[in-house]
Amino acid sequence: INPIGWQSDIDRYALSLFWSIQSLTSIGYGNIVPVTRLEYYFANILMLVSGSFWAFVIGNLVSIVEHMYSNRTSYKRHLDEANTLIGCFTPATVGTPNDQVDDGDGDVVATRIRRFITAQYDETMLSRPTDYTSPTLTQAFPSLDGLSLELRQLSSLHLIRKYIEMVPYLSHNYLTPEEQANLAFKCIFLEFSSGESFKKHPQYGRGIMILKKGFCLSLGTTGSHGINAPVFFQTFSIDNPIAVNDVLVEDSFLGNDQPLYRFVSYSLVLFIPRSAIFEVLDANKVAWKNCARWKYLQTCLLKWSRE
Repeated sequence: INPIGWQSDIDRYALSLFWSIQSLTSIGYGNIVPVTRLEYYFANILMLVSGSFWAFVIGNLVSIVEHMYSNRTSYKRHLDEANTLIGCFTPATVGTPNDQVDDGDGDVVATRIRRFITAQYDETMLSRPTDYTSPTLTQAFPSLDGLSLELRQLSSLHLIRKYIEMVPYLSHNYLTPEEQANLAFKCIFLEFSSGESFKKHPQYGRGIMILKKGFCLSLGTTGSHGINAPVFFQTFSIDNPIAVNDVLVEDSFLGNDQPLYRFVSYSLVLFIPRSAIFEVLDANKVAWKNCARWKYLQTCLLKWSRE
């Protein structure tokens, strides 16, 4: 190819394009080099631009690949941490009666831990990245802290109001939007593995549970002589509130007959603490007088009829 002369404009363009491409791709065969001062200036600028361009492209590709495998990396890290935890399990004390320490077999506990972490990973892959897997509403959605009071209340209603409306004495028939919003921020989110039992929260005590995911069975009550099985097992599925009436009666009234629930699969639960419910009912006498007290009486009569 001879680029000299006006008749060789096509060849000159082809050589210029060839030199530009090999400079942009940082190949640099060296068969075409700048000669004049202007050509050197132009070549310097082109190499700087091409270097910045490739740094931008490679950086974005790495970020995309890292994001694609972030959930998998997090799952492996949690599983490694769980294996470290399991490796520190001590052997069961010889001669310890099973009725004194109900800690389960170490291998069974280890299997449940691994299944729970795997179930969390599976749910994360199938759902939106943020799906109430944090204890409180503000922890699940940190952006709520940066909003004004009104926007915080409105956002909480759009997130939780559906579940609060499932409880008759907490519905809009008795509570104002402000009361429902304040209650929403006092709700917490709990996760349960398959086969896990639940009686009451160690910090918040009893409360209303509403399943967002999973499946639950009522095993009856726990008394001084073990589990008192019900006449028939009651099942609870998604959006089915649990203990709406039982939560109203006092712990002293129930005595040792505490309701016991077992989760059949990995479950994500909205938990409304009893203390938060009675804060609302103490401030809103209409909700207690027109609805909640009749639920309370119904629960008391039902317990008395069984005795």
